Amino acid sequence: MKFVRALAIVFLGFPSTLAAVAPEWRYYAQFVAREERLDVEVCAPAGEALVLEALDSSAREYLIAPDPQLWRYEAGAQILRARQPGCARYSVALGRAAGSNRNEHGHRVGADLLVWPTTWLWWPTRTRAPMRLQMRLPEGWYFSAPWPQPDPAQTAYTLGNWPRYWSALCAFSHRPGARIEIGKGRLNLAVLGDLPAEQRAKLQSWVTHLGGLLEHVVGGLPLPQVQVLVVPTKRGAGPVPWGQVYRGGLGGVHFFVDATRPRAEFIADWTGAHEISHLLHPYLGARGSWMGEGLASYLQNVLRARAGTLSPTDAWERLIAGFERGRKDTAQNQALAEVAQGMQRSRAYMRVYWSGAAFWLAADVELRRRSAGKLSLDTALTRFAACCLPALRPWTPLEFAHELDRQLGETLFVPAVERAAAAENFPDLNALYAALGIELDARRQVTGFDDHAANAAIRQSIMAVRTN
Repeated sequence: MKFVRALAIVFLGFPSTLAAVAPEWRYYAQFVAREERLDVEVCAPAGEALVLEALDSSAREYLIAPDPQLWRYEAGAQILRARQPGCARYSVALGRAAGSNRNEHGHRVGADLLVWPTTWLWWPTRTRAPMRLQMRLPEGWYFSAPWPQPDPAQTAYTLGNWPRYWSALCAFSHRPGARIEIGKGRLNLAVLGDLPAEQRAKLQSWVTHLGGLLEHVVGGLPLPQVQVLVVPTKRGAGPVPWGQVYRGGLGGVHFFVDATRPRAEFIADWTGAHEISHLLHPYLGARGSWMGEGLASYLQNVLRARAGTLSPTDAWERLIAGFERGRKDTAQNQALAEVAQGMQRSRAYMRVYWSGAAFWLAADVELRRRSAGKLSLDTALTRFAACCLPALRPWTPLEFAHELDRQLGETLFVPAVERAAAAENFPDLNALYAALGIELDARRQVTGFDDHAANAAIRQSIMAVRTN
């Protein structure tokens, strides 16, 4: 025990006796840049055995052989058992994880390291154990993670209040990130890679624009903080070949970009608006992906119209073109929830995404119609954000619908979700189009708008430019 305590003091300069009486697990990590190694000291709460487990088998590949005086460990195992209570240290070959160039492991981005935490963070076997992490970095290095950061000036984080299987990304980079205040929250931006200053400034301007889009629906960022990683890539087409949202911590939005493209192309691209919209809903699981992806697909057009980067006509044309892709998808005669469950296997993305978008458009129109414009999807999402975000657990579509109805004092979303999830084919939108005054030709392309239609004012309001 004396050896372990001495190790804690000499290794990182933290008094391990504090950790011994704290009710939470304490992690003290130090990045050794020259060797691209991460040394992690773990201190268990008093009375708890110091037993750790890897959340993914990849962690075994990068674990440097544990000190047998500190740990009992079998090669290939996913459990580390300390020989003494209190504190003990393990080390991870972080550079090797980044150099693997494998998803779920890591990538090198110029001189920066992009890694999944599952490669280096071994967790207590007790689920939902409260944890605190202090990251120490050599001069000239910076760290990005999606975990709650009580003081943005300190690399100290709280962990353990969300499902451990939720994915996340973290980065060790050579340049400081930027904190972008959006409403009551902030975007913690890290732009990776060896990019010229003008490209980095352009990308930061674009991310600031994306955060501002949310002001046009819920009044700003609905979370206290969100990690944004921007990673240059030569793969794919367009300014943003792909993006993704991970739910670990308070959430992270990650974009893989062609940094050479002009700012105007980034502003016009739909990917950023789509991914940032995912921050407005809870994690809904595979069966509920139609609801989450549908919301993002609907808002990717609405938000850009409200920001003035798309004309209302263009926004409606893009939305209806998406509905046509969904209608033509071969995944028919099967309940939408079932199609969503197997979407990664069947590749039925169009049916799932655009059926979901149709659901949200119909709900938005109906709310506005019932309330004579006093309620809308904006109202529902704003109230949900105030009551229930961050959502640190999975939600079912019905739970989400119940809460939206409760916040509005309506009975709309629950029956609509039940119908949509059970629908075996893409919905027939002809009556909705007619009421909105959207005119189509035989090829299902927009030819004009009837401003005398019953819901023409609703159509105009949905895509109207906002100045807030």
